[in-house]
Amino acid sequence: MIPERSMKSLVSKSHHGGRRLLAWAAYCWLALFMGSTLLGVLVNLAEWQNATRCFTAAMWISLAFYFITALLSIDTGTRGWSGRTFSAAAFFFLAIFLAFALFLVLSDAFYIDKAAVISVARSPFIAHALRLSVATSVTTTAIALLFAIPMGYALSRYPFPGRMLADTVVDIPIVFPPLVAGLTLLIFFSQTGTGRWIEEDLGMKFVFEAKGIVLCQFVVSASFAIRSIKTAFDEVDRRLENVALTLGYTQWGSFLHVSLPLARPGIVAGAILTWARAFGIFGPLMIFVGSFRGKTEVLSTTIYLEQSVGHLEVALTVALLLISVAVVALLTIRLVGGKALLKL
Repeated sequence: MIPERSMKSLVSKSHHGGRRLLAWAAYCWLALFMGSTLLGVLVNLAEWQNATRCFTAAMWISLAFYFITALLSIDTGTRGWSGRTFSAAAFFFLAIFLAFALFLVLSDAFYIDKAAVISVARSPFIAHALRLSVATSVTTTAIALLFAIPMGYALSRYPFPGRMLADTVVDIPIVFPPLVAGLTLLIFFSQTGTGRWIEEDLGMKFVFEAKGIVLCQFVVSASFAIRSIKTAFDEVDRRLENVALTLGYTQWGSFLHVSLPLARPGIVAGAILTWARAFGIFGPLMIFVGSFRGKTEVLSTTIYLEQSVGHLEVALTVALLLISVAVVALLTIRLVGGKALLKL
């Protein structure tokens, strides 16, 4: 006879092997969904309607089987129908939300046509808007990190009077409407003596200028970098910094050789999140710098300009470009950020 303990071990290994097989199947269905989606969009642009219908059907069928196999691969930690029913109920809402979000994005992807894609690819104004979007968002990210690293460290390490208020002020741009940032900047530079002195006497013009794009992006997105980097420094063990000090490092040396390397995943995550936020802002730019073609137009304002003149397919093509950038940025955050993701 097989001992009871050995029997339980065999059953446990059998369940574990079954879940691994289901997980592998879920990844296969997910790969099939992504492949059929890409091919479906491409054949739709080529106006091959029969192939489009086939790939669309394969896309949604593979997504449904992905959800089913992903659910079955979950280790609920309990046996019996009660635990499985609970897991299925929780997973159901996740599946519905994901399916709805994918449906919205893919509706746009299947709506655009080849002419819109060619128009976007050949337009010198959209190419300029893309270059300006990338240049300003990268510049904004660099400036935000210049402030966020010392600010995040100070908020994480130094208890000072009013730290809670300072922490709250840092979070204000995250919660208030972005339009407020653009309106506030416009009032400051056009209606206050200090703002007019900066623009007129110092010659640093921001209103309706490309430099104003960077300023708008910084005001709206810098808080994300500060919050993420503060969280990263919170997770660095202070005892390691103290050990470095006892070994002869100065405070600067301890920061550069211990704290900063250990907080690097959070810094990278904050930088990517800041860049993605800066890359896609719209409202503040329309108020503060406008959208002048070849001067202050970026991709987010291009969508508005194209839609306002009835070029809906072109606007959606540019919107899908922005969505693609956001997806890549968020996936990169999860790959490099680890536990130092943004926590509010």
